[in-house]
Amino acid sequence: MPSLPSRGAALRTGIVGLAAILSGVGSYVLLIVVSKNTTQFEYSEFAVFWSLTVTIGLGFYYPLEQETAREVSGRPSTTGGMARFVLGGAGLVTVVTALLALLLLTPAGLDYIGLPGLVIALIASFAAYAVQFPLRGLLSGSNRTTSYSGVIATEGALRVALPLALVLLGFHSTVAFALVVAVAAILAVVPALLQRDRSWLVHAPASASLFASQAGRLIVAAFSIQLLLNSGTLLAKAVAETTDAALAGQILACLSIARIPVFAYQVLQILYLPRLSADWKSGDLAGVRRTLTIALGAAVAVGVIVVAGMGLLGQWVTGLLFGADLVLSLPGVLLVSAGVALFIVALVASDGALATGSHTLVLRSWAVAAVCAAPVALLIDDVLLRVTAPLIVGAVVALAQLLGGLLRRYRAQRVLLAA
Repeated sequence: MPSLPSRGAALRTGIVGLAAILSGVGSYVLLIVVSKNTTQFEYSEFAVFWSLTVTIGLGFYYPLEQETAREVSGRPSTTGGMARFVLGGAGLVTVVTALLALLLLTPAGLDYIGLPGLVIALIASFAAYAVQFPLRGLLSGSNRTTSYSGVIATEGALRVALPLALVLLGFHSTVAFALVVAVAAILAVVPALLQRDRSWLVHAPASASLFASQAGRLIVAAFSIQLLLNSGTLLAKAVAETTDAALAGQILACLSIARIPVFAYQVLQILYLPRLSADWKSGDLAGVRRTLTIALGAAVAVGVIVVAGMGLLGQWVTGLLFGADLVLSLPGVLLVSAGVALFIVALVASDGALATGSHTLVLRSWAVAAVCAAPVALLIDDVLLRVTAPLIVGAVVALAQLLGGLLRRYRAQRVLLAA
């Protein structure tokens, strides 16, 4: 039987969890403040900015944090240049993403995002992420739990304080609110950099080719996941007619409420992933089956609650938090909720596959899911279905591959252990 986490490990997990909660609250407060101080059409433009920065931030930069943490974990500090190496790599990512973002300054691009200032804010957020995420990876890998949590919590607090300050000062521009993302991200790392002990910054550099290979695989999977999850908002702004110009903002508002269980799961996943991984490594297949069954069953139950709850209360909660102009139609609410519910189940299966070492399965499943979702966005005529169906289709495709892969891997492991 795997040993339970030590008291110190549980405390560190609790600290990170609390920081993650504050970060999530900050994001929700920012979205709500923007919705209360802009028109529904301006909010749709902000929704595009927000979805793009989240997709790129969690799809490109967060995998760099993960790979950096893995690379330095358990290694003593040296006089090496790991910080310079990963910051340089993040800088290269920023050059690429910034060049792509500049395409939004073309006439067609501005028709999509709305204001040139939002493009500048988008690029600024990428530059801030290029600093924050590598440093978070170094802190995490060096077991600087308090400092790591401090970065996350500070960013969340700034996402609350800065937009409220803008409102009090009379600023209601979507560009000003968008710049909060970059400013909060970069200011959040300042306390960590001001510490006297900077040994967490000096690790030996990684092998460039191996690091790029590992990080690249993570990026493909993470970007596919984020692209699917944010596809509704991004597509709504692209395909909606003039009469549906507020659809992107309505989708974001609905999605923000429906995906609260996704955020909660990401905070609480530590409760089952270490045990699943330990059971797999120890050959306790009964424990693996039990843990996965419970996790997937709970995900299905939560998904049912999400759809039912959003169907009954989603429009009322959206109107209360974001305003009546951003309330999506009931069919739209149910479609968005169904997509999120299926995504939750697929996400649990995906993390289960990672815990059993099936990294290639995870990468392939989400990449194929994103590819399969693309034709849906191109071929369906109904606007509402066109923007909500890709997440549903993508989640189903990913889930089918993940469950099939997990079952095959479980059977193969059972045969191996019986030999």
